[in-house]
Amino acid sequence: MQIEYIVREDNTRLLLIFAGWSTDASAFGGLVCPGYDVAVLSGYTDLSVPDDFSGYSEIVVMAWSLGVWAASNVLARYRKLPVTLTVAVNGTETPVSDTEGIPERIYRSTLDGLTAQSLLKFRRRMGGGDLPLPSRSVDELGDELAVVLAAGAAAGIRWDRAVISDNDMIFPPDNQRRAWQGRADILEMTGAHVPDWQRIVDALVINKPLVGRRFARGLQTYMSEADVQIRIAEHLWSMCRKHCGSLNKTPLSILEIGYGNGAMTRLYAPELRPKRLVLWDILDIPSPFGETAICDGETAIMELAPDSVDMIISASTVQWFNSLPGFLERCAGVLAPGGLVVISSFGPQTFHELTEAGVTPLPYMSLESIRRIVPAGMELLELHEGIITKVFSSPIDVIRHLRSTGVNGRKSSVPLTKILTSYPLRSDGRAALTYNPVYFILRKSQ
Repeated sequence: MQIEYIVREDNTRLLLIFAGWSTDASAFGGLVCPGYDVAVLSGYTDLSVPDDFSGYSEIVVMAWSLGVWAASNVLARYRKLPVTLTVAVNGTETPVSDTEGIPERIYRSTLDGLTAQSLLKFRRRMGGGDLPLPSRSVDELGDELAVVLAAGAAAGIRWDRAVISDNDMIFPPDNQRRAWQGRADILEMTGAHVPDWQRIVDALVINKPLVGRRFARGLQTYMSEADVQIRIAEHLWSMCRKHCGSLNKTPLSILEIGYGNGAMTRLYAPELRPKRLVLWDILDIPSPFGETAICDGETAIMELAPDSVDMIISASTVQWFNSLPGFLERCAGVLAPGGLVVISSFGPQTFHELTEAGVTPLPYMSLESIRRIVPAGMELLELHEGIITKVFSSPIDVIRHLRSTGVNGRKSSVPLTKILTSYPLRSDGRAALTYNPVYFILRKSQ
């Protein structure tokens, strides 16, 4: 493989793209992913990684077309890479398949008849006729097709999301749906095999530096404005209390991720009285309850020792993580046998009014998706959701509320004036804002 960095600004996070066949980094010119360096891998006759990525605390992987096959094999081999989010775009782990990939007859005819002219025809079919040609020769591209054909299906890994273009003329959309059903959350998009990369990045990758800045801005007003988050914390604790007796030892070692101003901490800490309480947040917030650390909980958990924590608690935080499935897998590793994961997040109905006004929502997970991602060795004890609606005098009051709580941690390309004029109003002329809290508790097997 070859690697080309299209953004290298000494960020601690990396967006790593596995390019499609007959493309390289030139297919991604102008792509912006704030807070992340961006690198593109291509050329899959040799799957050795040409960089150790040692300077990165988090790697988000997006793989396209035959790059899905390559990424699956590479990540299965390099399991110590700090990978969080994995996204397959218009491709599958079984690239040559009549039911889950490119039909074998079409794949073989592409390989057998490959010429400079047929390559141009192929690129027009994939919707990339105007993309620059890769630096590799036609013979090298043919060798790559032959290697993939001979290798067969890739080693399976965890994929968070699968993006499927409805007019993909290379990987039939129905084949992709069959391949990913029950394995990844599927995001359907309009377009050809060559996707709108900026749209995908904006929709699925969390701008964590921006999240931190906006929460910092709303820190002083959070407790007075975040009544919904306080109600959610109270409900989560009422659920948690029922299961605390199942912990196999006391005193407890508890890790809380995203403790903020302590809405959740002050509920459980006085009652459980853990011997050790560790509080993580992206902001420096003093707490009288335990030892605090400024960190990204999604990546910091990778550094914990196995079986070292009895309970992991997180209220209204994990929606800001790139990969909830990956985070839960790591929770399963660091929990002691019998330990609990106690979490509240948000579901797809959250802020649907803003979505109707044109704002791209967070990639929220449904209850069905959460059931699917329960890690091996973990038991789902509780899972349910609710609806909490706040009503404001006008859309601008909704925006003020969001700014006061810091929960608007996504940068929108939609002008504020358009949001305000497109925001749906109730019959009484007021503006509602919907929260869809999701609660779940997992227990590690004894």
